[in-house]
Amino acid sequence: MHKKATSSILILLICAVSMGTLMAQEDGTQPLPEVPKGSVADKIKDRSFDDTQVLLKQEFTGGAMLHTQGWGLLLRRAKNKTFLKKRLFELEVVSMEHPKEVRSVNPYYENSNSYNYGELNQIVVSRVGYGRHNVLYAKFDKGVEIRYLYVGGFSLAWAKPIYLEIGYPAIPYEYVATERYDPDKHSVDNIFGRSSVFKGIDKMGFYPGMYGKFGFSFEYARKQKNVRSLEAGVIIDYYIQDVPMMALIDNDPYYLTFYLAVNFGFKWYR
Repeated sequence: MHKKATSSILILLICAVSMGTLMAQEDGTQPLPEVPKGSVADKIKDRSFDDTQVLLKQEFTGGAMLHTQGWGLLLRRAKNKTFLKKRLFELEVVSMEHPKEVRSVNPYYENSNSYNYGELNQIVVSRVGYGRHNVLYAKFDKGVEIRYLYVGGFSLAWAKPIYLEIGYPAIPYEYVATERYDPDKHSVDNIFGRSSVFKGIDKMGFYPGMYGKFGFSFEYARKQKNVRSLEAGVIIDYYIQDVPMMALIDNDPYYLTFYLAVNFGFKWYR
Protein backbone atom coordinates (compact mmCIF):
# COMPACT_ATOMS: atom_id res chain seq x y z
CA MET A 1 0.00 0.00 0.00
CA HIS A 2 2.82 2.38 0.91
CA LYS A 3 4.57 1.84 -2.45
CA LYS A 4 1.30 2.31 -4.34
CA ALA A 5 0.64 5.61 -2.49
CA THR A 6 4.15 6.89 -3.28
CA SER A 7 3.78 5.98 -6.95
CA SER A 8 0.43 7.74 -7.11
CA ILE A 9 1.88 10.94 -5.58
CA LEU A 10 4.78 10.97 -8.09
CA ILE A 11 2.40 10.50 -10.99
CA LEU A 12 0.24 13.38 -9.74
CA LEU A 13 3.31 15.67 -9.40
CA ILE A 14 4.50 14.84 -12.93
CA CYS A 15 1.02 15.52 -14.29
CA ALA A 16 0.84 18.86 -12.45
CA VAL A 17 4.22 20.01 -13.80
CA SER A 18 3.27 18.93 -17.31
CA MET A 19 -0.07 20.74 -17.11
CA GLY A 20 1.65 23.92 -15.86
CA THR A 21 4.16 23.85 -18.72
CA LEU A 22 1.39 23.21 -21.23
CA MET A 23 -0.69 26.11 -19.87
CA ALA A 24 2.32 28.44 -19.99
CA GLN A 25 2.92 27.53 -23.63
CA GLU A 26 -0.74 28.07 -24.46
CA ASP A 27 -0.55 31.54 -22.82
CA GLY A 28 2.38 32.44 -25.11
CA THR A 29 4.94 32.59 -22.29
CA GLN A 30 8.25 30.78 -22.09
CA PRO A 31 10.49 30.29 -19.07
CA LEU A 32 13.45 32.71 -19.18
CA PRO A 33 16.99 31.33 -19.36
CA GLU A 34 19.21 31.79 -16.36
CA VAL A 35 20.88 35.23 -16.19
CA PRO A 36 24.66 35.01 -16.82
CA LYS A 37 26.80 35.88 -13.81
CA GLY A 38 28.37 39.33 -13.97
CA SER A 39 26.12 40.57 -16.79
CA VAL A 40 24.23 43.88 -16.73
CA ALA A 41 20.96 42.07 -16.03
CA ASP A 42 22.58 40.18 -13.16
CA LYS A 43 23.85 43.41 -11.58
CA ILE A 44 20.43 45.01 -11.94
CA LYS A 45 18.73 41.93 -10.46
CA ASP A 46 20.83 41.72 -7.31
CA ARG A 47 21.19 45.55 -6.89
CA SER A 48 24.99 45.45 -6.93
CA PHE A 49 25.14 48.95 -8.40
CA ASP A 50 23.72 52.41 -7.72
CA ASP A 51 20.01 52.50 -8.64
CA THR A 52 20.29 56.11 -9.74
CA GLN A 53 22.21 55.05 -12.84
CA VAL A 54 19.02 53.72 -14.40
CA LEU A 55 17.19 57.00 -13.72
CA LEU A 56 19.83 59.44 -15.04
CA LYS A 57 18.43 59.56 -18.55
CA GLN A 58 19.38 63.10 -19.59
CA GLU A 59 22.91 64.10 -20.58
CA PHE A 60 24.55 67.32 -21.78
CA THR A 61 28.21 67.63 -22.78
CA GLY A 62 30.56 70.08 -24.42
CA GLY A 63 34.16 69.80 -25.45
CA ALA A 64 37.04 70.49 -27.77
CA MET A 65 38.41 68.41 -30.63
CA LEU A 66 41.53 68.15 -32.74
CA HIS A 67 41.34 66.63 -36.19
CA THR A 68 43.72 66.01 -39.04
CA GLN A 69 42.88 69.35 -40.73
CA GLY A 70 42.23 71.69 -37.81
CA TRP A 71 40.43 71.99 -34.48
CA GLY A 72 36.96 72.81 -33.17
CA LEU A 73 34.29 72.88 -30.46
CA LEU A 74 31.25 70.67 -29.95
CA LEU A 75 28.01 70.49 -27.94
CA ARG A 76 25.94 67.35 -27.48
CA ARG A 77 22.53 66.57 -25.94
CA ALA A 78 21.65 62.91 -25.27
CA LYS A 79 18.78 60.91 -23.79
CA ASN A 80 18.66 57.22 -22.86
CA LYS A 81 16.33 54.99 -24.84
CA THR A 82 17.34 51.99 -22.75
CA PHE A 83 19.99 51.36 -20.10
CA LEU A 84 22.61 50.76 -22.80
CA LYS A 85 21.40 52.97 -25.69
CA LYS A 86 21.14 56.74 -26.13
CA ARG A 87 19.93 58.96 -28.91
CA LEU A 88 21.79 62.25 -29.33
CA PHE A 89 21.84 65.60 -31.07
CA GLU A 90 25.10 67.44 -31.68
CA LEU A 91 26.44 70.76 -32.92
CA GLU A 92 30.04 71.21 -34.05
CA VAL A 93 32.07 74.12 -35.39
CA VAL A 94 35.55 73.29 -36.72
CA SER A 95 38.27 74.95 -38.73
CA MET A 96 39.40 73.28 -41.94
CA GLU A 97 42.89 73.68 -43.39
CA HIS A 98 44.28 72.21 -46.57
CA PRO A 99 47.22 69.78 -46.13
CA LYS A 100 49.16 71.66 -48.84
CA GLU A 101 49.00 75.02 -47.07
CA VAL A 102 52.46 76.54 -46.52
CA ARG A 103 53.01 79.33 -44.00
CA SER A 104 54.99 82.11 -45.70
CA VAL A 105 56.44 85.52 -44.86
CA ASN A 106 57.77 88.33 -47.01
CA PRO A 107 61.55 87.68 -47.22
CA TYR A 108 62.38 91.39 -47.59
CA TYR A 109 60.51 92.83 -44.60
CA GLU A 110 60.97 91.35 -41.13
CA ASN A 111 57.93 93.14 -39.69
CA SER A 112 55.48 91.68 -42.24
CA ASN A 113 52.56 89.43 -41.29
CA SER A 114 52.67 85.72 -42.15
CA TYR A 115 50.16 84.24 -44.60
CA ASN A 116 49.31 80.94 -46.27
CA TYR A 117 50.52 81.15 -49.84
CA GLY A 118 47.85 80.00 -52.29
CA GLU A 119 44.95 80.08 -49.80
CA LEU A 120 41.82 81.45 -51.51
CA ASN A 121 39.35 81.15 -48.64
CA GLN A 122 39.46 80.50 -44.93
CA ILE A 123 37.09 77.57 -44.28
CA VAL A 124 35.01 76.97 -41.16
CA VAL A 125 32.62 74.00 -41.07
CA SER A 126 29.48 73.77 -38.92
CA ARG A 127 27.63 70.48 -38.43
CA VAL A 128 24.22 69.61 -36.99
CA GLY A 129 23.51 65.90 -36.58
CA TYR A 130 21.46 63.14 -34.99
CA GLY A 131 22.70 59.71 -33.99
CA ARG A 132 23.06 56.92 -31.44
CA HIS A 133 25.44 56.28 -28.56
CA ASN A 134 25.56 52.64 -27.44
CA VAL A 135 27.40 51.06 -24.51
CA LEU A 136 29.77 48.17 -25.20
CA TYR A 137 31.03 47.83 -21.62
CA ALA A 138 29.01 49.36 -18.77
CA LYS A 139 30.61 51.07 -15.77
CA PHE A 140 28.70 50.62 -12.50
CA ASP A 141 31.04 52.23 -9.97
CA LYS A 142 34.70 52.82 -10.90
CA GLY A 143 36.54 52.15 -14.11
CA VAL A 144 35.96 53.09 -17.74
CA GLU A 145 32.76 52.78 -19.74
CA ILE A 146 33.31 51.98 -23.41
CA ARG A 147 30.79 53.24 -25.96
CA TYR A 148 30.53 53.55 -29.72
CA LEU A 149 28.58 56.19 -31.63
CA TYR A 150 27.38 56.96 -35.12
CA VAL A 151 26.00 60.32 -36.23
CA GLY A 152 24.78 61.83 -39.48
CA GLY A 153 23.41 65.19 -40.49
CA PHE A 154 23.89 68.48 -42.31
CA SER A 155 27.22 70.20 -42.89
CA LEU A 156 27.81 73.79 -43.99
CA ALA A 157 31.18 75.16 -45.13
CA TRP A 158 31.70 78.89 -44.53
CA ALA A 159 34.25 80.30 -46.99
CA LYS A 160 35.68 83.73 -46.10
CA PRO A 161 37.86 85.24 -48.86
CA ILE A 162 41.50 85.91 -48.03
CA TYR A 163 42.65 89.53 -48.17
CA LEU A 164 46.32 90.48 -48.34
CA GLU A 165 48.46 93.58 -48.01
CA ILE A 166 50.04 94.10 -51.44
CA GLY A 167 53.17 96.24 -51.90
CA TYR A 168 53.50 98.77 -54.73
CA PRO A 169 55.15 99.54 -57.04
CA ALA A 170 58.07 97.18 -56.45
CA ILE A 171 60.67 96.34 -53.83
CA PRO A 172 61.29 98.53 -51.92
CA TYR A 173 57.55 99.27 -51.65
CA GLU A 174 56.36 102.83 -51.49
CA TYR A 175 52.93 101.86 -50.09
CA VAL A 176 50.71 98.84 -49.50
CA ALA A 177 47.06 98.27 -50.46
CA THR A 178 44.54 95.78 -49.12
CA GLU A 179 43.30 93.47 -51.89
CA ARG A 180 41.51 90.16 -52.22
CA TYR A 181 44.01 87.43 -53.07
CA ASP A 182 44.27 86.82 -56.81
CA PRO A 183 46.80 84.14 -57.85
CA ASP A 184 47.13 85.76 -61.31
CA LYS A 185 48.25 89.10 -59.86
CA HIS A 186 49.83 88.35 -56.49
CA SER A 187 53.07 86.49 -55.79
CA VAL A 188 55.72 86.21 -53.08
CA ASP A 189 57.38 89.32 -54.54
CA ASN A 190 54.50 91.71 -53.90
CA ILE A 191 52.63 90.13 -50.96
CA PHE A 192 53.60 92.13 -47.88
CA GLY A 193 51.44 90.01 -45.55
CA ARG A 194 47.97 88.99 -44.49
CA SER A 195 45.28 91.59 -43.82
CA SER A 196 42.81 91.57 -40.90
CA VAL A 197 41.05 88.25 -40.26
CA PHE A 198 37.72 90.15 -40.32
CA LYS A 199 38.28 91.56 -43.79
CA GLY A 200 35.99 89.85 -46.32
CA ILE A 201 33.29 88.63 -43.91
CA ASP A 202 30.67 90.50 -45.95
CA LYS A 203 31.70 88.49 -49.05
CA MET A 204 31.52 85.08 -47.38
CA GLY A 205 30.27 82.13 -49.44
CA PHE A 206 28.29 79.11 -48.20
CA TYR A 207 28.52 75.50 -49.36
CA PRO A 208 25.87 73.10 -48.02
CA GLY A 209 26.42 69.38 -47.68
CA MET A 210 26.13 66.41 -45.33
CA TYR A 211 28.37 64.45 -42.99
CA GLY A 212 28.72 61.12 -41.25
CA LYS A 213 30.70 60.21 -38.12
CA PHE A 214 31.72 57.00 -36.38
CA GLY A 215 33.75 56.82 -33.19
CA PHE A 216 34.50 55.23 -29.84
CA SER A 217 34.09 56.96 -26.48
CA PHE A 218 35.79 56.15 -23.16
CA GLU A 219 33.91 57.61 -20.17
CA TYR A 220 35.93 57.76 -16.93
CA ALA A 221 34.11 60.16 -14.52
CA ARG A 222 34.14 59.05 -10.87
CA LYS A 223 30.79 60.58 -9.95
CA GLN A 224 27.60 59.16 -11.39
CA LYS A 225 26.18 62.55 -12.39
CA ASN A 226 29.32 63.76 -14.19
CA VAL A 227 30.57 63.01 -17.69
CA ARG A 228 34.27 62.93 -18.54
CA SER A 229 35.24 61.19 -21.74
CA LEU A 230 37.83 60.81 -24.47
CA GLU A 231 36.53 60.16 -27.96
CA ALA A 232 38.22 59.14 -31.20
CA GLY A 233 36.87 58.43 -34.64
CA VAL A 234 36.45 59.44 -38.28
CA ILE A 235 34.28 62.06 -40.03
CA ILE A 236 33.47 62.52 -43.70
CA ASP A 237 31.92 65.74 -45.08
CA TYR A 238 30.48 65.83 -48.61
CA TYR A 239 29.30 69.02 -50.35
CA ILE A 240 27.17 69.62 -53.44
CA GLN A 241 30.10 71.36 -55.15
CA ASP A 242 33.86 71.82 -54.75
CA VAL A 243 34.82 74.07 -51.82
CA PRO A 244 37.40 76.62 -53.13
CA MET A 245 40.03 76.50 -50.42
CA MET A 246 43.28 76.72 -52.42
CA ALA A 247 44.43 78.23 -55.72
CA LEU A 248 46.50 76.46 -58.37
CA ILE A 249 45.28 72.97 -57.35
CA ASP A 250 42.08 70.96 -57.74
CA ASN A 251 39.72 71.39 -54.79
CA ASP A 252 37.47 68.51 -53.71
CA PRO A 253 33.80 68.42 -52.60
CA TYR A 254 34.63 66.24 -49.58
CA TYR A 255 36.85 66.10 -46.50
CA LEU A 256 37.87 62.93 -44.68
CA THR A 257 39.26 63.61 -41.21
CA PHE A 258 40.23 61.66 -38.09
CA TYR A 259 39.53 63.30 -34.76
CA LEU A 260 40.25 63.16 -31.04
CA ALA A 261 37.85 64.93 -28.63
CA VAL A 262 37.62 65.64 -24.90
CA ASN A 263 34.08 65.97 -23.50
CA PHE A 264 32.82 67.30 -20.16
CA GLY A 265 29.25 67.43 -18.91
CA PHE A 266 26.62 66.16 -16.51
CA LYS A 267 23.56 63.90 -16.21
CA TRP A 268 20.29 64.47 -14.42
CA TYR A 269 16.99 62.79 -13.57
CA ARG A 270 14.24 62.68 -16.16
